Amino acid sequence: MPSERLRLITSFETPRDKRTMVLPKLKDETAVMPFLLRIQTIAGLWGDRSQRYRFYLIFSYFCAMVVLPKVLFGYPDLEIAVRTAELMFESNAFFGMLMFSFQRDNYERLVHQLQDLAALVLQDLPTELGEYLISVNRRVDRFSKIYCCCHFSMATFFWFMPVWTTYSAYFAVRNSTEPVEHVLHLEEELYFLHIRTSMAHYTFYVAIMWPTIYTLGFTGGTKLLTIFSNVKYCSAMLKLVALRIHCLARVAQDRAEKELNEIISMHQRVLDCVFLLETTFRWVFFVQFIQCTMIWCSLILYIAVTGFSSTVANVCVQIILVTVETYGYCYFGTDLTTEVLWIPYSYSVALAIYDSEWYKFSISMRRKLRLLLQRSQKPLGVTAGKFRFV
Repeated sequence: MPSERLRLITSFETPRDKRTMVLPKLKDETAVMPFLLRIQTIAGLWGDRSQRYRFYLIFSYFCAMVVLPKVLFGYPDLEIAVRTAELMFESNAFFGMLMFSFQRDNYERLVHQLQDLAALVLQDLPTELGEYLISVNRRVDRFSKIYCCCHFSMATFFWFMPVWTTYSAYFAVRNSTEPVEHVLHLEEELYFLHIRTSMAHYTFYVAIMWPTIYTLGFTGGTKLLTIFSNVKYCSAMLKLVALRIHCLARVAQDRAEKELNEIISMHQRVLDCVFLLETTFRWVFFVQFIQCTMIWCSLILYIAVTGFSSTVANVCVQIILVTVETYGYCYFGTDLTTEVLWIPYSYSVALAIYDSEWYKFSISMRRKLRLLLQRSQKPLGVTAGKFRFV
């Protein structure tokens, strides 16, 4: 029965690689998050520490182009709802990544621990465990690239729609005295530019918004991929512990207790990874959920008050991004928690111990399995500010 369950798990978790779109191929299938680490290196959040200034330059650019104009020059006559929601939406990614940058030491320990565990699985453990880990590498890499393509498309749409709406209205006007509404990407007064009345100033504003919007998209996408990928790998490592327990019945009797000791050591290392994950992202999650709730309320209020207008398209993009982000946190957080806790229909560590042929093992091994079972039933996961599991 355990071997049959193991076969079902590995066959279910390693589907055939059917790509529906052309994506860059994963060069090293044994590497842990190579695509994400490459993106973080560009942003100065991984690799050589002397390059950390890159992120602070990006953050300074965000403050100069978004925060300062809103704070110093205010708003002409727009509703307070969209002002608050847009500023929170824009600052959500940047301040989240700023808080993440303060936890870089913990994050580096987390990634190195995951890489060490991956090397252990691929070198010294049964082949089905290595195949499962490679399938996780492929799925995470494919998901990351698809998400980046979607995020790039959304950023392009966010930048293009106001430009298309404004210039279409401008060229359609027959009377030169008729005013044309200038649809802005971000509701702000960009220093001393007359972007609401002058087409020349608006064109300059559009050129400035092009790198600004893509910087917002890049930072927000990096934040989401960082959280999603690391939570997924911690969940995968817990599942590998469960798979290794399923394989324990096939180990020779004279090596079984040594194998069990190594499983306990691996389980402890994975729990250390979960602790580092929770320490790194707990306050990022806390701020995220507060901001997402406020953004949802403000944007829905904005649509209810103003009705459907030329700016609704950009507002809808914000709602979609916030919804996907919040759902993603909850989905992957649940996946991690179910691997830790003893939940029915979940191939968690506790269930793997319970279903193992423990009655065939020696008394000392049964005691160790009992302690491992008790430890695996302790609630553990990613919290939002240590208040509640995500």
